Amino acid sequence: MQKTVLILAGGKSQRFQSFDKCFITLNNKPLIQHVIDNLSSVADEIIVAVRDEQQGEQIRDAIPNNTVLVFDTLKGFGPLAGILSGLERAFSSYSLVIGCDMPFVNRYVVEFLFEVAERGNYDAVVPRWENGMVEQLHAVYKREPMLAAIRDSIKKGDAKILNVLSRLKNVNYIPMNTIRGIDTELITFRNINTPEELKNCASLVETEIPRDERRK
Repeated sequence: MQKTVLILAGGKSQRFQSFDKCFITLNNKPLIQHVIDNLSSVADEIIVAVRDEQQGEQIRDAIPNNTVLVFDTLKGFGPLAGILSGLERAFSSYSLVIGCDMPFVNRYVVEFLFEVAERGNYDAVVPRWENGMVEQLHAVYKREPMLAAIRDSIKKGDAKILNVLSRLKNVNYIPMNTIRGIDTELITFRNINTPEELKNCASLVETEIPRDERRK
């Protein structure tokens, strides 16, 4: 199965005093580069969804040339606009959608999500916490059903990704206990939203479990 990784980089970084979050450095490397490096061995293509040409030019100067850029074509729809543009460009049946601020994303967790999606022919495979909250921006989506659901939401003026999920017919919500069998501390889901979180993550080292120790 071919796999696409779609990284959303177009969000505004209001809590970083207007600095573009994807370029904020952790251990001397931009956050977006951490994501790309962690997932380059998983993906057949990596797409980065950016908000405009200016940000796109900055990203072109900062990340590898084999990364494809797409641009938000809709205003006022937040991450949904980036997902739409990215999935329209993707050549794979399944895409991981992830934020640019998740530098500890675990490639074995991502491989597992892709495997579950393909095995069950799901419209989406989405990790879910014990309290019911879901990681919709660390999830795998099937291209055609997701595009149809997004376009339907846009027609109704609805920008909420959770509501898009409700329009999909076949979603597999993966319990966190299953993910813990791969990433014990669940640091794959850790994102960085504030300077304080960045500081706290500076010494955090990703721990990966070998493939043959994964629990499915």
